[in-house]
Amino acid sequence: MEQREEIIKSIVAIEWEMFTTVNEGESRASCQDDHPAFEGMRTAQFTAWPLVASQSYLDDLATALRDDRNLVEEKYIHMMKTTEPTHYAALLSRIINPSEAVQSLAQEVSDKLLEQTRILYEDFPYVSGHGRPLYSALDYSSISVETYQLGELLTYSESTLKALKEHIVALESDGVSLARQILENTVGFYGYKTLESAEKATKDRIDKMGIQISYGCCSQEDDVNE
Repeated sequence: MEQREEIIKSIVAIEWEMFTTVNEGESRASCQDDHPAFEGMRTAQFTAWPLVASQSYLDDLATALRDDRNLVEEKYIHMMKTTEPTHYAALLSRIINPSEAVQSLAQEVSDKLLEQTRILYEDFPYVSGHGRPLYSALDYSSISVETYQLGELLTYSESTLKALKEHIVALESDGVSLARQILENTVGFYGYKTLESAEKATKDRIDKMGIQISYGCCSQEDDVNE
């Protein structure tokens, strides 16, 4: 457990430094000054990962630092392929083009997580959806889960993606959803013991105040653009 916690802390610390330097010299997004939320959300994700995938991703980050790459910035550039194609084409020289193996694995992992997220949207619409569309075809209304998710997966190495895919498949064979585990960890960060209690509390607040509540840092992909 101690090894896992140290790996996660290292991952989040490196990602935070990368995140805060996106748009360096330009106006900052509000979430770039909200370290507690960033730490909570990213920790919620990696706590649900197996040790082998976390270690592999930490190696990816170490390699990126050595090569003077910012994987968070690259994630946002990948996302622009569907949201801002002209801008994406202009920034292609700033990213490493993923191999065919990485692209294939990233799509496989994304497809599995999207199906799991679709179920969460149905069962827990208030804490899972945040009003964000699922699929890239709807990026015109708001950046979709698919676009954001695939953009990040494309920054992972082949070994990280393989470890993550194997974990997802193993969980599915036991009837367990990785997307649900991550969401459970996320609402736990906000003090809720279960998704059910978080769903009810969020619905009650929205109904009472007429507002939408988002679990996490601000919409990073909407506010941070290169």
